[in-house]
Amino acid sequence: MKSFRYGFIFCLLFSLISRPALSQTIYTENFPPYNYQVDGKLLGLSSQIIQHMSRELGVHPVISFLPWARAYKYAKERENSGIFSIVRIPSREDDFQWVGPIETVNIGIYTSEQNHAQYFGDNEHRLNQAQKASNIGVQQGGAAERILTSMGFLNLDHSETTRKAILRLISNRYELLALDGNYLKFILEAENVPIDRVRRIADVGKFDLYLAFSNSTPKNVVSKWQLALDKIKQDQANKNERTVN
Repeated sequence: MKSFRYGFIFCLLFSLISRPALSQTIYTENFPPYNYQVDGKLLGLSSQIIQHMSRELGVHPVISFLPWARAYKYAKERENSGIFSIVRIPSREDDFQWVGPIETVNIGIYTSEQNHAQYFGDNEHRLNQAQKASNIGVQQGGAAERILTSMGFLNLDHSETTRKAILRLISNRYELLALDGNYLKFILEAENVPIDRVRRIADVGKFDLYLAFSNSTPKNVVSKWQLALDKIKQDQANKNERTVN
């Protein structure tokens, strides 16, 4: 009986030791200059930080590019899954465990060059004018959609991707478009569209970007990612301080 008990304990310990580490999947979308891929290579400001954090932790998560709505759904529902770059806003707060911030976006409302003269006055007045526009293009499920909805906008037109929404603005299918300025600039350059074809008519605000994990992901895993980010930021601050001195 005793030998059986010892044998059982040994088998249990061996199974725990030999069990492979839980695989980790982090979902993202093509959202340059923050996260995108070229020839299968992960690029972007946020991507660099995620890769640096992974090296700090000694882990190799699977990075999967998906349309935003599906990436959000999978990251929310699946264990040990995450998503970046995601704006942290109240309507999303309880959906995830948050690690960050890793970057910042500056969301504004844009129109074509031939329409921008219709918008005037201070920013609040321009936002009020935008609420009366025929439509405002937004990415379905994206931060701009959620933020403008919370501000009382009822004239939002949803596009599967922000890139498609930009092309619809240029072709005058949208009167207005809400998105991050850096992303807009990147896509216009990629499409060889002069940047002055689009004008910013109102500011929505600056918002931090995060890496977020599903609520079913172990809390200690999430904490390790945050500690890795904190270390990276502190190392960079120390480096900057030495450069100044």
